[in-house]
Amino acid sequence: MKSQYLLTTALAAIVLATPVMAQEAPVADTPETAEADQTGGDIVVTGSRGQPRTVTSSPTPIDVIGGEQLARLAGSMQLRDVLSQLVPSFQAQQVGSSSFDSVARPAGLRGLSGVHVLVLVNGKRRHNSALINLNSGNVSAGGNPVDLDQIPASAIERIEVLRDGAAAQYGSDAIAGVINIILKSNASGGNASIEAGQRYKDGVNGSDGETIQAQVSHGFALGDRGSLVVSLQGKSQNATVRNSDLTGNFYFPVNGAPDPREATVNRRLYQGGLPRLRSVEGALNGKYEIGNVEAYATATAGYREARVGQAGRKPNSTSDIIAIYPDGFAPFYTLKETDFQVTGGLRGTIGSWNVDLSSTYGRDFTENGAENSLNASLGAASPTEFKTFSAAFDQWTNNLDFTRAYSVFGRNLQVSTGAEYRYESYVTKALDPAAYSNGGYRYPAGTPLAGQPGAVGAQGAVIVTPADAASIKRNVGAVYGDLALDVTDRFLLTGAVRYETYDDSSGDVWSGKASARYKVSDWLNLRGAISNGFRSPSLAQQAYAQTSTQFNLVGGAYQLIESKIVRTGSPIALALGAAPLKPERSRNYSLGFALTPARALSLTVDAYQIDIDDRITLTGLLSSAGVRAILRANGFSGEQFVRFFTNAIDTRTRGIDVVGAYSFAFDSFGQFRATVGYNHNETKIRRIAATPAQLSGLGLTLFDRQTQGYFTVGTPKDKVILGLDWNLGGFSANVKETRYGGFQLLNNTPSSDQSYGAKWVTDVELGYDITEKTRLSVGAYNLFDVYPDKNTVPNTIGSSIYGSNSPFGAYGGYYYARVGVKF
Repeated sequence: MKSQYLLTTALAAIVLATPVMAQEAPVADTPETAEADQTGGDIVVTGSRGQPRTVTSSPTPIDVIGGEQLARLAGSMQLRDVLSQLVPSFQAQQVGSSSFDSVARPAGLRGLSGVHVLVLVNGKRRHNSALINLNSGNVSAGGNPVDLDQIPASAIERIEVLRDGAAAQYGSDAIAGVINIILKSNASGGNASIEAGQRYKDGVNGSDGETIQAQVSHGFALGDRGSLVVSLQGKSQNATVRNSDLTGNFYFPVNGAPDPREATVNRRLYQGGLPRLRSVEGALNGKYEIGNVEAYATATAGYREARVGQAGRKPNSTSDIIAIYPDGFAPFYTLKETDFQVTGGLRGTIGSWNVDLSSTYGRDFTENGAENSLNASLGAASPTEFKTFSAAFDQWTNNLDFTRAYSVFGRNLQVSTGAEYRYESYVTKALDPAAYSNGGYRYPAGTPLAGQPGAVGAQGAVIVTPADAASIKRNVGAVYGDLALDVTDRFLLTGAVRYETYDDSSGDVWSGKASARYKVSDWLNLRGAISNGFRSPSLAQQAYAQTSTQFNLVGGAYQLIESKIVRTGSPIALALGAAPLKPERSRNYSLGFALTPARALSLTVDAYQIDIDDRITLTGLLSSAGVRAILRANGFSGEQFVRFFTNAIDTRTRGIDVVGAYSFAFDSFGQFRATVGYNHNETKIRRIAATPAQLSGLGLTLFDRQTQGYFTVGTPKDKVILGLDWNLGGFSANVKETRYGGFQLLNNTPSSDQSYGAKWVTDVELGYDITEKTRLSVGAYNLFDVYPDKNTVPNTIGSSIYGSNSPFGAYGGYYYARVGVKF
């Protein structure tokens, strides 16, 4: 590890000696870019309607990720990982062996979750996924955030990340910020690339995430009035498995002695890790002038298949049928997913007003299943493959926006107003009856399991029964007003107000925002903002129900349990004290400055506080004699651990973001860019909802210690990103060091708490222009093959020995090679 620390120290010294995330070149040479030409900053459109501003003159903090950075990282990385690599306050987890979350992995800004971040594509709201967050350790249980990975990176020109509350400007979900993905619009030319890579081998397993990805994008002129960009990408990724020996006996004793097969059985039965993925995505982005009106359209479509390994089931348990799997088995969760979104609109002028009318429809459909599995209650007649349930999320959004500039006492006043109508629906349907049916099988005489019932339901699967099936929809209407006044040449004041009305339990919601920027000098801007916001309960949180078998820490030891999520309005949930969900409400405060003492140097520092009341999450796992009685009264066996969604806590998140860059040259040694990013973030629970009388009467707690820990210590409080880019002729080298702070996983049994220390992770890429239009790049993420600290709880199930909730993953380094072509 000595070489890693030497590299870290050298890189830190270079960066800190040349004050500090890099901003891309200006978009175009237009009047709006005058300030960008003077300061070297970017022109951005997110967060300021009608009047583009630079990154440093914006009254709220914005990061810009350009096409070059995307091209370098998005070959082997998913889009959410690209953001995690480049935006200090953005965190994404590499979750393994967790069905939905292993594919659409949890991620978010400023210590909050994906459901607290609004995603736009070309300024239009992106539809949510049908996959929901349920992984242990996430802070948005039941939420179904936008799946960034369904948008092909080959289609993206740049990404603007607004790190501030913006519900008053854009509506529900924009509590932590807004991610606006701007698609390519070039009328000619294009590029293509192919990349191959894999994880470092761990010396045990035969699957190390071998990956190949190809992408292409090309722009076409539509006469002299328009353009169309077509983009495609495809990916094939094998699973990455990191396991250990499963302990204990596999087989029943023979004549009172261990079965001889115990000495040779494969104890590496656990197949959890990163999923096997096969995916293809495409995008169209076009515009065409019709007189003084511009018609525009965008479309994205994707198809994805995934296979996620689970923990092994032994042959001497009620989870197995020996006639089918004589040596036990490891089931796999399977997914087939189709996703698309289409937007069409018209832009033009009516009098002095700029008008934008648009309509967007998006849909995500998933078919969930299991392979290499069985339903033991069906005996030897059980299938080994199942389609367990389907889920669909639909969203139709319509916007009419007006904006214009006024001169008020010689000062510029930008006025924007508009209205939105949105329809949303969420539907789940049970599929194969064999996945959930109780066949009544009991193990025959002559075995230690004689007379015991086989476990009900497909193993390793997420199961929705007909009684669990959901069908819910809602309509949302909104109006907003947005003002920006240049009070003086140095003082900018902005304000926004928004009213939204829901026809479900969310009701009517008002939100507002005020922000200001004061230009102390040509190189120093002070800025601040205050706002309130909200997030309406997701339709999934209101209606989703399921059953699954999973290994969980119970009483300090791993147990295979049957976990059941019940709908908030179900008889079981009501008997346990559940109440209708209400919106989460937030208050955001930020204060900072932007420093640009030279064209090549920029530094922004922003402190923030986000208070959220009535955050929605799952209760802890509820089990007791009283719970079993309630379950049996409703037709269940009573052995299930029950959870439901509830407005559980009020939280306060405080932090600071530092983002900066400095570009410099050393004569014949080429061009350099040093970058730094830092985020410190802490979340505290200010209030926990009172335990309902129904639960306290059963001796249970609504929101237990383990679940509290997910919010307060489950993610690192600190993240540092140090980067150095070097370009000399056709050669380039990019080195990046990222330090992830420590984190903990608490347990209801304190002696089972686990702590994981801070780690430095090194990424390197070398590139060379073979020809004027062809470039070869080789590199490695996690060059020194760093792993999180080892788990301290005895590992009896054969899972990875490392902390699985690490923000950089528990799967080691990845190396790759890429060839890119411009045309």
